[in-house]
Amino acid sequence: MSDSEPPRPRKILSLKSGVAAPGGPPPLERIQRPAGRKRVVITAPEPPPTPPATGDFKCKPCGTRFDPPTELADEDSVRCPSCNARLGLASDFRADPPNVDKLRARYLKK
Repeated sequence: MSDSEPPRPRKILSLKSGVAAPGGPPPLERIQRPAGRKRVVITAPEPPPTPPATGDFKCKPCGTRFDPPTELADEDSVRCPSCNARLGLASDFRADPPNVDKLRARYLKK
């Protein structure tokens, strides 16, 4: 305490104090756990693994992931299975790397 503060009329007691307050109830004692019992912790089961996302391409108009069909000829158009948008030629999808400038689909890197 500094000289500028007036003295407190009584002592401030802490609830965590092990000393009993005068005129009050005795402090609580800690209950001891029996030595023979062990604590059992139950954990939630892990969720099943999510299946890997299918599709190497993503349709730009609707965002659906898909694999371009392999049975199409090079001159055939590839269409989105969800919105039926024309996405490009099958030859552009088969190029390595895919020719994304001519496609209306994004190539998703693995």
